[in-house]
Amino acid sequence: MKTINCHTQRISGRQYLNTAILITLFFAFTGRLSAYYNDGKVPVIVSCQWLEENISDPDLVILHVSPVIRDYDNGHIQGARFLWPGWLIVSNEKETVVPAEMKQMKKVLEGLGISNKSHIVLCGVYGNIIPVCRVFMTLDHIGLEGRISILEGGFDEWKASRRKISTVRQTFAKGKLVTSPRDNLVNTDWMAQNLNNSAFYIIDVRPKVYYDGTTGTPRQGHIPGAKNLPLSDLYDGGTYHFNSADKLKELFDGLKITGGARPVFYCFAGNSACVGYVAALIAGLNPIVYDASMEDWGSRFDLPMEKK
Repeated sequence: MKTINCHTQRISGRQYLNTAILITLFFAFTGRLSAYYNDGKVPVIVSCQWLEENISDPDLVILHVSPVIRDYDNGHIQGARFLWPGWLIVSNEKETVVPAEMKQMKKVLEGLGISNKSHIVLCGVYGNIIPVCRVFMTLDHIGLEGRISILEGGFDEWKASRRKISTVRQTFAKGKLVTSPRDNLVNTDWMAQNLNNSAFYIIDVRPKVYYDGTTGTPRQGHIPGAKNLPLSDLYDGGTYHFNSADKLKELFDGLKITGGARPVFYCFAGNSACVGYVAALIAGLNPIVYDASMEDWGSRFDLPMEKK
């Protein structure tokens, strides 16, 4: 391809811009554009084609996310490493799901060969979009924001398209990771203190019957001021593909989120809310997850509830 030298060729600014756009589109469609955007961030969602074309990137780390290692041993993307969600997400006597201790997560991730420069691609299996999104949010929370992608359609789509798979467990060098927790994960006390804070916008991703208060335990209804955006509206339940960025923006715009307000997602216990978190990132928002969600809020009888 001929190089354009702005200093020796007399071209207009518009011509130069148009040429740059054409070059970018060329590389994008041929799959040779860098995995990384100019601001250092990576796409939230990548396709099987993108992954196949970028699989030799030395900074790429594919994590096969599954509740049992047998799924991994039966077949995985060549080069993928097994990630059991339980290494990063645990339970305690107060909450069903919480992040593990930072020291433990750091040890696990470094053991998987992950460093701060890694581009992590999370690969689900059997449509397990919720735990994959939970892992995404957790990695985002500990300081890997802008370095994580989700494989669209997961391993099922990769395998169905007859791309290369392996049954060999991978070996790799240990990584070196510096963690730095972010403000994208909040607890019940924070929620109670910020109910009327216009800088935040509460979104309930549970089915409408729970939001309306038709059913639910230990109390029925929703957090005061919350708007309902059911989980099923965010992705295709057949392909497990998220809706397009434009469609997701339309859905969030429909909630009339004021300019600059950060959406705060909650659900039953903090897992499904992470799907809302990923969808909001795709739409260009700056989301938060209320981790304890209705499991804690609903059992706190000193806290208010609303019914539609």
